[in-house]
Amino acid sequence: MHAKDTKLTISSPAAAREYPTASRKKVFWFGLGIIVLVVIAATVWVSWGLQLRERAFEANLQKRLELMASSQVQLTDALLDTAVAQANRVINSELFKLYAAEVHLVEDDVSKLVSGPLPGQDAGDEGLAQLSAQLPMMQSLLIEFTRITGYTGGRVVNRGGTVYIATDATTTPLRFDQMGFVNEVLKSQKVKFAPIQNTPVGLVLEAFLPIFPPDASGLDPSPVAVLMLTKVVGERINEMHTNSLLEKGERARLVQAVDDGYEEIVPWLPGKIQRIGTSLVLDHEEPLAFAIRSSLAGSTRAYSLGLPIADADMWIIVEADYEVARDALRGQQKALLSIAALLIVSFAVTFGAVWALLIGNQERKVARHFESLAEEIEKQRQLLDRINNTISDYIVLKDLQGHYLYVNPAFADAVGRKPEELMGLDSEAVFGYDTARRLENYDQQVLASDETVTLNEQVYLQSKLHHLQISKSVVKDTEGRPSGIVSVIRDVTEIVEVQRRQEQATAKTVEALVRAIELTDPYLAGHSRLMRSLSIEVAKAMNASDVDIATVDTAANLSQVGKLFVDRDLLFKAEALSAEEKFELEQHTEHAAKVLQDIDFGLPVFDAVYQMNETLNGKGYPNGLKGDEIGLPARILAVVNSFCAMVGPRAYRAARSADETLEIIKAGEGAYDQRVVTALKEVVQSAIGEKLLNKRSQD
Repeated sequence: MHAKDTKLTISSPAAAREYPTASRKKVFWFGLGIIVLVVIAATVWVSWGLQLRERAFEANLQKRLELMASSQVQLTDALLDTAVAQANRVINSELFKLYAAEVHLVEDDVSKLVSGPLPGQDAGDEGLAQLSAQLPMMQSLLIEFTRITGYTGGRVVNRGGTVYIATDATTTPLRFDQMGFVNEVLKSQKVKFAPIQNTPVGLVLEAFLPIFPPDASGLDPSPVAVLMLTKVVGERINEMHTNSLLEKGERARLVQAVDDGYEEIVPWLPGKIQRIGTSLVLDHEEPLAFAIRSSLAGSTRAYSLGLPIADADMWIIVEADYEVARDALRGQQKALLSIAALLIVSFAVTFGAVWALLIGNQERKVARHFESLAEEIEKQRQLLDRINNTISDYIVLKDLQGHYLYVNPAFADAVGRKPEELMGLDSEAVFGYDTARRLENYDQQVLASDETVTLNEQVYLQSKLHHLQISKSVVKDTEGRPSGIVSVIRDVTEIVEVQRRQEQATAKTVEALVRAIELTDPYLAGHSRLMRSLSIEVAKAMNASDVDIATVDTAANLSQVGKLFVDRDLLFKAEALSAEEKFELEQHTEHAAKVLQDIDFGLPVFDAVYQMNETLNGKGYPNGLKGDEIGLPARILAVVNSFCAMVGPRAYRAARSADETLEIIKAGEGAYDQRVVTALKEVVQSAIGEKLLNKRSQD
């Protein structure tokens, strides 16, 4: 069973049929298109309706605020106009005009008008004396005027800033700001009102009015004095705040400019005047346009506009709280949205009903079909479960965190637990820490490579060592993302044991043959031992593979086995061999083949022994192979065999030195692999090579 076979297939051709017909698709897409058009139309209608209502709402609110601001400005203007009209009774009085004009002519002597001449001084001008005599009467007239008109005080100030008529007995000097308004009135010749101030008697308004000389005086028509009147206005301003036209969330604010900003008049609060932190710059010549801005209180947004008050640095600013004012508009918006949603839902429900009628029968057919598919899938699932439950291989499915999602009964029996007990456990809970870490490393390799990984592991199952062949694959979800790892595990313990016993038998066979060589001919045995040791070192020096090194190891031991069957006289004959004798001697390769061909070494030992007498130039035996036709183990054995034969003594010659032998072998370039010759030279000249050769000479 392969780990990648994770898909369940349905063999029935009916599963491939597509039930929706072309007409059904057309009806569906037509209805869907109509619904989309209705949604678009409803959206456009709602957007258009909301814009209309938004504009109408803001236009109506602007008119309301303008009306309220205008009415408040009219009330304030009426208050100021009344003050001016009352004051005109004084400034237009010919008596006051004439007296002010005559005082104006006194100029610097006006102080004497109030205090009289100092003791010991001449009274001076007779006119000044007359003016001084008239002063009490003029003061009484001003006091009577203020009492009748409701003013709390009044003063007449000449062009030099000296108060010479006052309603209070202890007249204090003019403040700096009051003097500023006096000068401004004298310059502009118009009525001016100072900012409202909070005093112990309440909120007071100071009016500054120019007093002109009589027309018949012949003087310059510029003002000769300024009348300053003080009036309590807190009650009137409070009436403005309680305007019946104001609705919920609306406020009318009286704002005045001061030297360093703006203040709001709030007679209903303890301080009566409060500083406002606004970023607005109010223009006395232009109204404050209708817009959405921060409230003067600074805590909320509001619709607001403002109108200036003539002859005073004051404005009426009317605000409507943004959230409160839009309550009615939000209700209209919700109504529009509800109507649009109701229209869309109604059409969708109608279409759904028609759709249900059109395809009801078809859906029932589809339902019956899928019921049959479900039955087929269930049958195949049961079949798959029976296969998994009866198969001898172990099947395991884990999630990406390493927890078991499924195990078949064979795996559960192998670990000595029930399948349901293993659900949710990880490998460490089943195999122990060390084994679990090894298996998890393989899991990470599978996830990284996204390919099936097959491995062999030794694992203890129920305290008994088992050899397992494990195949792991990634399981993916419908979107192609890894969701788990499935492992198919085969217990190959018996196969491994059989193979081990076979290898042991082969090793014993090799040992028996080597022992036979040693007992039959000690010289050949010594030749084989040296040849084996040098061949292994040469193979290592050439970075040969483990298989080639193992092959050289075994083949060198058995390289002389064929010579056991050759006449010993030929092996040690001192004279040159005849052609027939040479042919008979070369038959040792065939003798070796007969001995070794039926032994399963698990390695290419037979080929190495059989080819070791071949040469690269094709002049060797038994088959005249050349070049790459000769394997690397055979090439190594050929060079080392010749070397070992030459450094040993023969009946017809003495032993040669290692250096001489290497030169002879190197000279035969066409016969030997020079890479092997170079590696042999490195080994012979090394400490281990010298040790092996010294041991041979001692033997």
